[in-house]
Amino acid sequence: GLYNAVLNGINGYYDILWTEVDIEKINNELLDFQNRCRKLPKALKEWQAFLDLKKKIDDFNESCPLLEMMANRAMKQRHWDRIATTTGVTFEVESESFCLRNIMEADLLAFKEDIEDICISAVKEKDIEAKLAQVVADWSLQEFQFAAFKARGELLLKGGETSEIVALMEDSLMILGSLLSNRYNAPFKKDIQSWVQKLSNSSDIIENWLVVQNLWVYLEAVFVGGDIAKQLPQEAKRFQNIDKSWVKIMTRAHETPNVVQCCVGDETLGQLLPHLLEQLELCQKSL
Repeated sequence: GLYNAVLNGINGYYDILWTEVDIEKINNELLDFQNRCRKLPKALKEWQAFLDLKKKIDDFNESCPLLEMMANRAMKQRHWDRIATTTGVTFEVESESFCLRNIMEADLLAFKEDIEDICISAVKEKDIEAKLAQVVADWSLQEFQFAAFKARGELLLKGGETSEIVALMEDSLMILGSLLSNRYNAPFKKDIQSWVQKLSNSSDIIENWLVVQNLWVYLEAVFVGGDIAKQLPQEAKRFQNIDKSWVKIMTRAHETPNVVQCCVGDETLGQLLPHLLEQLELCQKSL
């Protein structure tokens, strides 16, 4: 009875669809077979049939930890392709009729360490992918907050909120930095680098933006409607041009309030802010 139970049991495993394989259940059944084998009379244990049976159970049992790793949801097509290259067997994992037999055809145990490495990298990559996705999701929601300036409308970035944005950028850049140094990052390396670039450029732009904002506020008080404008007509005209550009920048920020999109969606701020800073400093020197 045990001989047939084992053969039918193990042969039955081969026909289970890969998507429905329950390694834990198989493990428990194999354990039961092993226990039943142990309890057999000693004389039987020297029979060839018993030795064959024991080998069949032990071999399958040894493959189970590998199968469990291969069944992890983190396994993507690229990982199966790597296992195929390693074992020389192609796996049609996407096929509806793909079953355990198709996997067991490959001599898994002969390539145990390589397959383990591939499965481990699948799990690590999934973790990297999730962390990167979280950073991207966070920045798809971050928007600039604006404050009113005199009676001229919302022409300022809110100080506290903007400092908070910069602090969040530093946090995200630290996460991205750790992903960049992670040796399992290959499939996502380009995206990680691209986001490091976006966030560090945005951070520089915001820093410049706040410097320009402070200087603009200070000089606006000097040049708009005061005596100084009459004494320094040329500088007053320079400030007027700066003022127009500043209003344009803030209008544009209102239209594209998403932080990253606004800062690095195009070249505007990267080019315009340094130019405005230079012009504002010229106005300041003339005082």
